[in-house]
Amino acid sequence: MAGGKETPRQKMISMMYLVLTALLALNVSVDILDAFAIVNDGIETSNASVENKIKDYYITFEQQYEKQPEKAADYWNKAIEIRKKTDELINYIESEIKLPLVMVTEEVTKEEIFNPKDEKNILIRNKEKADPSKNRRIFHEFNLKNISAKDKYDAPTNFMINEGKATELREKINEYRTFVISTMQSAGMNNYSDLVGLRTDGEYYDANNNRLSWEQKNFYHVILAADVAILNKIIGEVQTIEFDAISELFKRIGATDYKFNSLEAKVFPKTTYILQGQDYEADIFIAAHDTTRKFDAKYARGVKEISKANSSAIQKVSSKNGIVSIKIPTNTEGEQYFAGVIEMANPETGEIEPYPFQSSYTVAPPSATVAPTQMMILYQGLKNPISVSAPGISNDKIEVTISKGKIEKGSQAGLYLVEVPAGEKNTTITASTTINGKKVVLGSHDFRIKRVPSPEAKIGSISSGKIGKDELQAAGGIIPDMGDFEFGDFQYNVVSYTLATISGGDYKSSGTIKGGRFNQEVNDMIRSAKKGQKLFFENIQAKGPDGAIRTLNPINIEIK
Repeated sequence: MAGGKETPRQKMISMMYLVLTALLALNVSVDILDAFAIVNDGIETSNASVENKIKDYYITFEQQYEKQPEKAADYWNKAIEIRKKTDELINYIESEIKLPLVMVTEEVTKEEIFNPKDEKNILIRNKEKADPSKNRRIFHEFNLKNISAKDKYDAPTNFMINEGKATELREKINEYRTFVISTMQSAGMNNYSDLVGLRTDGEYYDANNNRLSWEQKNFYHVILAADVAILNKIIGEVQTIEFDAISELFKRIGATDYKFNSLEAKVFPKTTYILQGQDYEADIFIAAHDTTRKFDAKYARGVKEISKANSSAIQKVSSKNGIVSIKIPTNTEGEQYFAGVIEMANPETGEIEPYPFQSSYTVAPPSATVAPTQMMILYQGLKNPISVSAPGISNDKIEVTISKGKIEKGSQAGLYLVEVPAGEKNTTITASTTINGKKVVLGSHDFRIKRVPSPEAKIGSISSGKIGKDELQAAGGIIPDMGDFEFGDFQYNVVSYTLATISGGDYKSSGTIKGGRFNQEVNDMIRSAKKGQKLFFENIQAKGPDGAIRTLNPINIEIK
């Protein structure tokens, strides 16, 4: 009748049941009947002890529920349902089976059982336990020694078999067993039926190998003393099922929790690079980890989800002292991403479960800014190159604007080309970025707007002094030299000039000559010049890329 894996207590009760069965096969005497009473008393004592443990367990369970209802509520509610069903079954056995069975066999009334005339022949030891007004679960502990009809089996057989009480009991037992199994399975414990005893579907035979029903096996031609002991044994099995079920439900409260043996206070800032005027934000909490648990982390760079990474790019790192440490080289500037997954064994099922993660960081080149505060100049008519960067912020996250003029991105990251208008004296360039949805100014600088300096007019490498006629003619013309001006692609072109000289006391002039090259007239004047004669290149006009005409310095040279 037990089935399932038996506890030591169940084995002891089963042994008592075998003793009772053996006694039934004997020609029972008064001494043997007294032995029945002793065995039954032992079963009742055992049941009472388990009942007290069950009560204590419910108290502990309820305390846990009150401490953490969010975790324990579902299991506590299931335990309450099992207790209610157990109450119903035990009260049914005690009130609808055991008590009436003794009454019809002993031929006494309920009043006579609870209030006997002769206290020496009291039939029930503890009336307090049988009072439904004081107990949610009642127990009738009969004193079998004082029951005169304890060796009778006709009335018990009629009551249990002919009146169908045994069948009714079997149905109640099966209903209870099914309820407990379904309740436990709904709590996540599959195949729980293998752990539950109290089975009534076994194969039963008599001494002549004739097939018997569960009812016949337990209650057909069985004396009252044995019937009472058998019913107490069933109650004991019911208690065992209840105790095992609520124990498992109680364990389930923390069954899926991971266990940790180390706690540390951790600060997790939203960013480690804070700009002036920006709030520092961080989460501070207790981080728990198990230094004894081994697990693996897989991660890949350049992705926001590990599932999108190529298998060849995934790296695997094992934990050490409950922590996985990774090191990523920072060879590429800008915002970088990585994603991964931690794989840990579920504490209940032992199956590996994934815990994905992802994060990002910004890589900026090492930099230092050195700026001359008195020489912030932008030139008209040029595409002035400037460089803008902010430590900790990638170039693609920086927005650069200008108050007067226009600005465009250059060919390299962080490089910009600025054009400023004529007629203005200054302009302001501002760099900003967006952080947490808010625009943040990183910095601004005021620049003076100036004209490009005028070039120096030269012939060959000189603008004055002595020069040989051959060298002068070889120069071929006037060159506007920008000197060390940084913008090498900014060039002036000579558009006109005049050449004058004094020869034989007469002043001679070429008139206006177009362009900067020596024409035939200029070359003739140079060839006819004498040693010591001076040549004056004057009214030199040059035009820059901005279209403005400038008058350059005169060139005064002497033929040597």
